[in-house]
Amino acid sequence: WQLFALSLEIEMPLDCIALQCDAPIQLLDPGPAVPSLSPPDPENNCQFLATLRIQDPISRLEIKLRITEGQVGTLIAYVIPRIAPKTAQSVSFPVKPLALHERVPKIEPDRPYNELRLTGQFALADIHAWVVMCLPEVPTKVPSENVELFFRSTFLGTMISAKYQKGEAVFRSDSVSSLAIIKDVTTREATARKLNVNVKFDSREESVPHFLQLLHPMLDYQKKLTDKVGMLDALKELSMQEGEDGQALSAEHKETLDKADQLLAEHKLQPRKLEFLHGILDNLYVNRHKFRGNNVRGKLPDLHRLLKDYDLDAVTAFIMG
Repeated sequence: WQLFALSLEIEMPLDCIALQCDAPIQLLDPGPAVPSLSPPDPENNCQFLATLRIQDPISRLEIKLRITEGQVGTLIAYVIPRIAPKTAQSVSFPVKPLALHERVPKIEPDRPYNELRLTGQFALADIHAWVVMCLPEVPTKVPSENVELFFRSTFLGTMISAKYQKGEAVFRSDSVSSLAIIKDVTTREATARKLNVNVKFDSREESVPHFLQLLHPMLDYQKKLTDKVGMLDALKELSMQEGEDGQALSAEHKETLDKADQLLAEHKLQPRKLEFLHGILDNLYVNRHKFRGNNVRGKLPDLHRLLKDYDLDAVTAFIMG
């Protein structure tokens, strides 16, 4: 599971760290700190607020976060050292809409890439600034007159190419959702600057089954985890009836029983993981049909019902329909 590791270090022992973000994020691992989470406060543009109290005399803390792509905002950390009088330092980290991507030298040529083409009266500096807003590891200074950049999703392995110059930009990706995010950011910024931008989208139908195949191992694992946890009580009872040798149990069932504690610990975290994975499927379904001029948000409950008993072929047929 792809995480963000945020490392904070000062010269003095840490007393407390407060985290605030105007985009929804999840705190997955606070390290040795004791976390206290507050509910979101949308009226004050606060989607995440947490306080981390440090009991050990340490000057460095690493925490792990998860951010859902498509969100944009700023994560602010207020760092309070263990000294008197109390002082605080703040440091800001941008939350980019495609934050789960990294720069790569090139993309794989034999993938079903959809294409998003933007044309209009925008300068090279304009389109480059919009790419900087969307994606990490992009220098703020415009590198040349013709820019070509490549990215890979660190979560699913999908890819993005960005090639742009004055008046034209072409983005290609095997993820419809990635291109939808780029379209939303660029058109929003162009509208704010009163720049006319023409948008053309060419889809590759096979990119949807390809995308679902990349996501399938994670969803299939969660389904099998549910099945294994559901049979633990019966396996324990059968094992007790058969004695220590447990000859009535297959090798697979013995392994399930041996890993009972691990499976239960994973199952406890499953709701968060399924919420994250199902959110990816929601976005794929909505964005695919949005590019085709259809609003399918009203059908999301049907998709959610289908996901309760996950089957790759059934989900593929629903999203493609």
